[in-house]
Amino acid sequence: MTRTLIVFHSRSGNTRRVARALAQRLDADLDEIRIVQPLPGALGYLMCAIESMAALTPALRRPHRNPAGYELVVVGTPVWFWNVASPVRSWLETQRLSRRVAFFCTMGGSGNGRAFATMAALAGREPAATLALTQREVEGGAFGDRLDAFIGQLAAPAPRHRPRPARRRLPAAA
Repeated sequence: MTRTLIVFHSRSGNTRRVARALAQRLDADLDEIRIVQPLPGALGYLMCAIESMAALTPALRRPHRNPAGYELVVVGTPVWFWNVASPVRSWLETQRLSRRVAFFCTMGGSGNGRAFATMAALAGREPAATLALTQREVEGGAFGDRLDAFIGQLAAPAPRHRPRPARRRLPAAA
């Protein structure tokens, strides 16, 4: 496998659990995205909801690793109110990802499609693979097969893009 960095944010611990399992299987480096001034308890959860719905970007602590030194960067986020978590949004907005990327998320039940689309737009590239896990799957610990399938997608060669044939113009109607 290529030299890989896994970057993630986790408030409840679910995304952290998945990130650590991936790092172990991929022999990858880990870097947790941390905000400068996290708020504890119910006020913290309320702030997370507001930031996520309003697409705000909180200030982050300095990352430990530079993603430019890796061939693959896997970014993990919890889904907050059907959106990418605001700390992950902040991180993606400040990074220039020029290599392959992949995304994973943890969620209560839905929102992964919107989160992945936002992450791809912020990263400026489509992911090599995506993985969405529910809270129930993570807490139950029965997500190993899903991780293996995700890793299999990462190991697969990137599809070659064939040039599109030129469009033929139809004759104008007389």
